[in-house]
Amino acid sequence: MSSTQQDGQAKQSQANSFYAALARTMTRGAALYFSRPVRLFRPSKVSGWMFLNGLASRNNASVSPRFVLNLVKEHGFGVLPRHFIPPLAINALLGTILWSSYSLSSSALEGRSVHPFANAAISGAVAGGIQAIAAAPAENVRILLEGGSSYSGWSSAWKDVFVGSRGTKDLPLEPRKKIFEEARDVRRWMREVGEVAGRGWHGWGWGFGKDVCGFSVFFTLFELTRRIASQLKNASTQFAIQRDPSRSTNLPKVVHGATLVAGGVVAGLAYDFTGRPFDVARRTVHTYEVTHNAAARPNIIARTAIIFSALEKKAKDEGLRVFFRLSPDERSASAFSTPLRQRLFSALRILGRVGPWGAGFLIWESFGPGLTQ
Repeated sequence: MSSTQQDGQAKQSQANSFYAALARTMTRGAALYFSRPVRLFRPSKVSGWMFLNGLASRNNASVSPRFVLNLVKEHGFGVLPRHFIPPLAINALLGTILWSSYSLSSSALEGRSVHPFANAAISGAVAGGIQAIAAAPAENVRILLEGGSSYSGWSSAWKDVFVGSRGTKDLPLEPRKKIFEEARDVRRWMREVGEVAGRGWHGWGWGFGKDVCGFSVFFTLFELTRRIASQLKNASTQFAIQRDPSRSTNLPKVVHGATLVAGGVVAGLAYDFTGRPFDVARRTVHTYEVTHNAAARPNIIARTAIIFSALEKKAKDEGLRVFFRLSPDERSASAFSTPLRQRLFSALRILGRVGPWGAGFLIWESFGPGLTQ
């Protein structure tokens, strides 16, 4: 065999070894990521879809495949990463804070003979509160975007939260007037808490209460789901053995993964439902303060009286159910004329919560562990 052939075989062997090592690294990384499936269903504060909704409403359109294609044709493929990468980075940072806080709190409670469900609820509340303080500016960006505000980029939205100056030079005259009026209302509302937390953290108390309650419910439900999934996996294993002891099957893994995915969806929906009263209350108090010119009162007793008066009036006028209604962006389902279409839209929203990460986890749970061997 010539030296040239030997060199070629050596290079081929090195290439194969490299690709094999890369494949093992990727599968082990996936195993590490999917080992904590609760991370896949953590409710996010901001997303690129919020920004696209704002762009669509600015052009009197709705987010659809045609709208996205027109956006790409007009601005190029870079428009999608520009709108989706920043919220992914923000959510990753907030997720790190949430998981670190939850792990520390859970570890501290494990040695105190605390029931696992109580541990999950308390640790979830602690982690949610810590994340809420860090996420207050992101929560304010979310409120602005869901309220119909439109920006040329994420930087202008963050500038509005911290500086209070919206980028409106590209807007027509009438919408610009409306935005300036809204900005004056928001600045008046921010003035009372500006000395405490700064503009970026105004209204953090609402987000704090929302995340303390929401993540307490979220982690408790997921802990319950994890235990149910484990029991169903054991039961399906026994069932498979009784039917054919000599045949291996992926049924227990599929049952386990599907149960966790379903539990993650339910936990996410429960978080949204738990947080709705806080979002509605915040909007109600804001409207009350603006209409009654009460936002500038610095006295905490007067502030508390305003909150109770606003919420009491809201409950008397519209009932308690108003605090659990869908948010403005979710209310778009009412645009569908027939009840069947409304149910279909709601079902698609629930399936959308599974997303690619949930589907990926289900596939990994069924077939992935063997790849790491």
